[in-house]
Amino acid sequence: YQEQVMQIVQAIGGFSLGGADLVRRAMGKKIKEEMDRLKGEFVKGAEAKGLNGQKADDLFELIVKFAGYGFNKSHSAAYAYVTFQTAYLKAYYPAEFMAALLTSEESNVDKIVRYIDEIKRINIDTLPPSINKSTKEFSVVKNGEHDGIIFGLGAIKGVGGAAIENIIAERDAKGEFKSMDDFVSRIDPFKVNKKVFESLIKAGCFDEFGFSRKMLLQNVENIVEACKNAAQIRKNAAESLFGDDESMGTVKTNLVNDSSELELKTKLKFELESVGIYLSGHPLDEYREQISKIRYTLSDKFDELPENGEMLLVGKIEDLTTRISKKNGKKMGTIEMLDLYGTVEIAVFDRQLGAVESMSPDERDLPHVFKVRYSKDGQFMRINLDKILSLEEAANMDFSHPLEKFKEQIEQIKHTPSKDFGKIDKTSE
Repeated sequence: YQEQVMQIVQAIGGFSLGGADLVRRAMGKKIKEEMDRLKGEFVKGAEAKGLNGQKADDLFELIVKFAGYGFNKSHSAAYAYVTFQTAYLKAYYPAEFMAALLTSEESNVDKIVRYIDEIKRINIDTLPPSINKSTKEFSVVKNGEHDGIIFGLGAIKGVGGAAIENIIAERDAKGEFKSMDDFVSRIDPFKVNKKVFESLIKAGCFDEFGFSRKMLLQNVENIVEACKNAAQIRKNAAESLFGDDESMGTVKTNLVNDSSELELKTKLKFELESVGIYLSGHPLDEYREQISKIRYTLSDKFDELPENGEMLLVGKIEDLTTRISKKNGKKMGTIEMLDLYGTVEIAVFDRQLGAVESMSPDERDLPHVFKVRYSKDGQFMRINLDKILSLEEAANMDFSHPLEKFKEQIEQIKHTPSKDFGKIDKTSE
């Protein structure tokens, strides 16, 4: 590598370390005049050491030739080494590796969704956050006989660092929280406030206490009040003769009993709101069988598409925003569509915009098929809506590649010597 070039010119040409670095820099920048000058110094230095000048000249030419790829070679070796380490970790410690990957991107929902899809592919369970099991980061826990990756508290929106530190510190100091009463009696209400409670409940952190999320959300004011009362009792107890008695700070939370649970649709909505993805299921789960009959493109396959073309997307409308185009003064909109992988933005115009605007909330919750045109410009992908179809309509459409029906003949041609092309039937030809 370049470091060995520096050693060569130092040992043979008598260069100082600083002079050897000048050779390295001239090589990297391919400055011919500078290299010619340094070559002369190298040969003179070699001869001064009693070495063969012609061989020194030949050696320097080899160095110049090496300069053409030495910089790339060193980078390739370094990246190959890191790639090997990464592949090793994923192969032998897949749960730990994927947990670290999730933690590194915990604020990037698109990356989280992609990594969780990979986690499912390699048969590792993804577990919702837990008030007793979750750390700040994503971590590995035993789930039956297998490893599972549990969501970190740091991935929950609305739960700040101070609240997380308070919860984990209290748990580390005195053990797991045994109940909701135990939790509110021990944590700091100034750090774990109403907003934090709501986010924790929506993410399912308290499910292990046996209460429904609906009941806890209905009682969030009572929970916060009990938390404040416990803090006041602890403060008063600290100044009393019985300050060391832990039972002095224990309170009973006044929960209005309701055993019913949120509708799945609402539950999923709250999970999306708090952690950015669906944990208890997916809004399109009940339609998977119907969707499987359609030849469509998932949003995680966009990188594999050619620069432009047409495709079918399947999903539900999460949101619609409209504005007036500065270009022509006409109304246009952007659909945020959710498919089985993630969300996609689709530009919509004219008649199709009116059709979307006229949909009721219930209609938008149903999956639709979007026939779209797309174009790529570097990392940016523009998608325009052509038509919205029902699942039934799309199932009967042949939206395969134009050459799909000639697949067998194409395979035959690929393996046929050119001299035998005349033997292939005219359709294939």
